[in-house]
Amino acid sequence: MGEFLFLVMLGALAVLLLYHVLIFSRSAFARSEGGVDRALPVSVVVCARNMARDLEELVPVLHEQDHMQFEIVVVNDRSEDDTSEILQWMKPKYPKLRVVEIQADEKFSYGKKIALGVGIRAAKHSHVLLTDADCRPAGPDWIAGMAAGFAKGTQIVVGHSPYERRPGPTNLLERYDGITKAVQFISFARAGLPYMGVGRNLGYTQELFFAAKGPRRHHHLMSGDDDLFINEVARARNTVAVQDPRTFMRTRGTTDLATWIRRKRRHYTTARYYRFGHQVLLTLLPMARLVFWLALFALAALGHWEQAGIGLLVKLAVLMPVTLVAMRKLGADGALLAFALPLEWLFLVLEPLIYFSTVLIKPRRWK
Repeated sequence: MGEFLFLVMLGALAVLLLYHVLIFSRSAFARSEGGVDRALPVSVVVCARNMARDLEELVPVLHEQDHMQFEIVVVNDRSEDDTSEILQWMKPKYPKLRVVEIQADEKFSYGKKIALGVGIRAAKHSHVLLTDADCRPAGPDWIAGMAAGFAKGTQIVVGHSPYERRPGPTNLLERYDGITKAVQFISFARAGLPYMGVGRNLGYTQELFFAAKGPRRHHHLMSGDDDLFINEVARARNTVAVQDPRTFMRTRGTTDLATWIRRKRRHYTTARYYRFGHQVLLTLLPMARLVFWLALFALAALGHWEQAGIGLLVKLAVLMPVTLVAMRKLGADGALLAFALPLEWLFLVLEPLIYFSTVLIKPRRWK
C-alpha cells in the first residue's frame, strides 16, 4: 500500500510541477512591465444599478486619471435609488462623464449583460475599459497602464482587481480566493492560454465585441458577462495580461460570509460553459492538489515518514515559492502569504461544497 500511495503522490506532484514550471512561473518571474500609453483614446464603461454613493466616489477619481483622451460612460441600469439624479448633478462638474439610462420594463427580466452591451455601443472610442462602481483604481495611471496593453494590435487586455483589506476571516478568504484566481488566469494568459477576465478590470475593442455579437450566446445565464465572453474570443495572439501594480483596480471587500458565498456560486454557474480544453486544465489542477495531499497524509498516517517527507519537501521548496512569489507580484500582503498553505487545504474542501450547492440550488440574478 505504501509503495502505491507513493507512486500516486509522485504522479500528482509531476502534474503540479508542470503547472508551476510552464504556467505559474509566467506570473512569478515576469519582467517588470512599467509601460503606459497616455495618448490612446479610451472609453471607460461602468454598469451600475442602485450604486449612487459609489458613483459619487468613483466618477471624480476616474475623471482625474492621467490620460489625454478618455470618456466615462456610466450605464444606469434600472436603478431604484437616486442614481439618476446624482449622475445628472455630476455631469456639469465632470465633462468627461456621459450617462446612458436603461428604463425598467416589467415585460423583460435580464442581468448585467444588456447594460454592458448598451454601454459598449454608446462608447465613442474603439478601445473600451470596464470596471464596476464599487471599484477604485490603484492610482492615476490605471487608464494609461491598461491602454499600453493594446499595443501591437492587441484586442483584449486582462487586468487584476484585488479586494481591499478588511478585518475578519471572511475578508481573508475573499482576498485569498481572489488573488489565487488572478494568479491562475493571468498566468494562463501569459502562457498563451487565456480563458477569462474579470469585468472589474478588463479591456477590449468594440470591433471584437461587435464581431462576436457580444456575450449573446450566454444571455440565458445570470452572469458571465466578462469571463464567458473572454473565454469565447480570447486567444494567445489577441490577448495580453498585465500585472503592473499601477493597473490594479481595487474592489470593495464583501461585508459577510453569506454574500461572498453567493458571489462564488454565481461564478460556478458560468465556469461549466468554458471551452472543453480549459475545463480539463482547470479541473486537473485542483484534482492534482487534492490527490497529492491525500496521498501524503495517508503515507504519514501509515508511518511512511520518509516518503511523505519527500513530497512535503518538494511542495515547500519548489511549488510553494513559485506560488508565493506570484501572489506577491499581484499585491498579496503578509497575512495572505503566511496563511497560504492552510488556506489551500481549506479551499480544497470548500470549493467542491460551493460548486455542488449551485447544482442543487440555482443562484439568483446579479442585482
